[in-house]
Amino acid sequence: MLKLFFVFAFFYGALFGSQIPLTLESLKKYEPSRARDFMVWEFLQLPNVSQVEAKEAFKLVQNKNNYKIKKLYAKIVDDEVRKEFDCKKRKDLLAITDAKCLRFAFSLYKTRSLNRFEREQLAKRDLSGWQKKLLVLQNEPYSFKRYRTYSPSLVVSYLLTVPKKDFYKNFNKTLSMDDVAFLQKASNFHRFVMYVVTNYDLNELQRSFFGIDEKKLSFETTFYLALNALRNGNEKEAARLLRASEKKARHQRNIDKVYFWLYQATHDRSYLETMLLSMSINIYTLYAHETMQADVENYFYELLTNGEHSPYDLRNPFDWEKIIQEIRATKPNELFKLAKKYRYDDTLAVQRFIVEKAFRYKAHGYITPYEKYLKGFTNDEKALVYAIMRQESDYIPSSISRSFALGLMQLMPFLVKNIAKKQNENIKRFDEMFQPRKNLKYANIHLQWLKKLLDDNPLYIAYAYNGGYGFFTRYKAGGRFGKGVYEPFMSMEMMQNAQSREYGKRVLANYVMYKKIYNEPFSIVAFFQTLR
Repeated sequence: MLKLFFVFAFFYGALFGSQIPLTLESLKKYEPSRARDFMVWEFLQLPNVSQVEAKEAFKLVQNKNNYKIKKLYAKIVDDEVRKEFDCKKRKDLLAITDAKCLRFAFSLYKTRSLNRFEREQLAKRDLSGWQKKLLVLQNEPYSFKRYRTYSPSLVVSYLLTVPKKDFYKNFNKTLSMDDVAFLQKASNFHRFVMYVVTNYDLNELQRSFFGIDEKKLSFETTFYLALNALRNGNEKEAARLLRASEKKARHQRNIDKVYFWLYQATHDRSYLETMLLSMSINIYTLYAHETMQADVENYFYELLTNGEHSPYDLRNPFDWEKIIQEIRATKPNELFKLAKKYRYDDTLAVQRFIVEKAFRYKAHGYITPYEKYLKGFTNDEKALVYAIMRQESDYIPSSISRSFALGLMQLMPFLVKNIAKKQNENIKRFDEMFQPRKNLKYANIHLQWLKKLLDDNPLYIAYAYNGGYGFFTRYKAGGRFGKGVYEPFMSMEMMQNAQSREYGKRVLANYVMYKKIYNEPFSIVAFFQTLR
């Protein structure tokens, strides 16, 4: 029986762990999921896929708005999807005669180059009501007196497309309370707030938000208005808004963030003491623990395993989909029992995932399941790899993002292609990235490049890993992480790219914990001081 198990496991791993057959028949066997969408995307890249086959494959797609899939499909099949792509590329709006094509092609970025008369003519065409109103609004002078005759949400949508040069020239002034109250009614007011407070050249406009009625605002909007007040020297207003945001916070990490900033604004150590009670591990609580000379204790890095090979293959995204469904269907009081089912060396990531959920995320796992692929790495290099891996994939080899970032380190297909070319390797299919050895090899090549460019700074590397090297260097060149009373924390919070902003914080917290696990001293307080 044991022999049969290993034969089965070997066959199973060879069949699914390597590459899933790319045929319509094989894809139809799987339930709709992101994994199947990815495999359809792979299928559409095969040579000589016919229009009939492409249409059949596209029917299997769960998220038909996936840009990568639609783009490939449009290259093969001449139908409405291709029409949408072709129309969106067109800039000659006035020459488009088809109404549906014109709606696809329309954007305020394109209509900015038209004159007043041309916009009026375009507004008479068969556009949507929203598009017509935006065109009329675009012909208005830069005046809130005129804007208040329109929908607040429409006005905000328009303002966010105004060229920066024109926006700074015409709107960097203190608005009246009536103007602010008008904008607050917009469903997209949060986007306007973020645009204004994260642009350091809009000081006059930023002061318009002092004294704002925050009752109907979200946590994030209220929090950023508090930082806006703090950065503009209004500590009293900042404290008021921070306390208001704390009442709106639903997640512990956001509560910790508020207390951290209250401490920064007041230097009242009672806020640090309160943060010691938090069961969340993040940069704010790590800072508090170090400052108050207290140990972080609610974490684990080892779990029991039986040393045997698992019948589950985490290199197979469809296996991972089934496991996720099983976890979601399990009652909270049965999760610890379920975790025992995955006490294998190669499903350690699943066991950790379940155990954290069973503890209601009050105990945090920092496991090291891929040591055999990291031979020759220093402990510091391992700490960074695991810090990124924990955030990117939760240690799951077949993890797939919405944009089809792949595997343990969530490598984007374009990056895989680039690295493969430089390594003189032929990547026949992207699901090769579900192999831990290959994924970690490619990720390390990219990380070594970033390390050299960014002085081995784990936070900067995290930003660049997520948003791109160019994105981060442009941000830093704009005066961020320089001198200032609240630096480097203000620069960490004011990054417009929300995904990269939060990603950097979480990877840094993971890095601190892995340095601890590898018994390498690391002071997050001292690290922050190096960023100024």
